[in-house]
Amino acid sequence: MKNLIQLSVLFIVGFFLVACGDTTASHGFSKSGKAGSLGVVYSSDKPLVVGNNTIRVDISQEGKALHDAKVVFKVFMPEMPGMPYMEEVKRMQPKGDGYEGTINFSMGGTWQVQIVIEKDGKKYKYASSVIL
Repeated sequence: MKNLIQLSVLFIVGFFLVACGDTTASHGFSKSGKAGSLGVVYSSDKPLVVGNNTIRVDISQEGKALHDAKVVFKVFMPEMPGMPYMEEVKRMQPKGDGYEGTINFSMGGTWQVQIVIEKDGKKYKYASSVIL
């Protein structure tokens, strides 16, 4: 009888864990910050993965979307023992009120992110990182 109760409890706990699952799996990714006086949000509709990811960059100035800027998105992973320096640099294309492009993360780990925004002869830089 004791074994039957233990087995039932184990089954119920296992079922509960499977039923609840990882509720963040279907949610996208988003990070935000400032580049000087500009607000910067970079995001993806899906969680970031090793391989190609569609990244959207939204830039605002005084609460309004910034248009007609040159936006360069760079990710890199510093050199480590047994592994070379890796980077991906893309010029983001205007799309709606933001900018979009495909970024390839070639492996899991911590990637440094740099977004350079150029508008009216001024350059703004935003730095961040992501972990895959």
